Amino acid sequence: MLTEDEKRELREMAGSASLKEEFRALRRNSRAIEGRLSVDQLIQWLSAMARSCPVPAKPRTFADYPNVKL
Repeated sequence: MLTEDEKRELREMAGSASLKEEFRALRRNSRAIEGRLSVDQLIQWLSAMARSCPVPAKPRTFADYPNVKL
């Protein structure tokens, strides 16, 4: 269940023209991934992703397995 603050935030995001354009760019770029991407296109896609997910990823520790068989 969403809190009232979360609902308000989603409503604000739904009205954001810049966020809508970023998601359009993500959709266009995800279709282009099936073909060959230039470095510039990849950087544009990664930049759009970074803007839509501004919180940095949490650092994760490396799983130290002494015996791994592939």
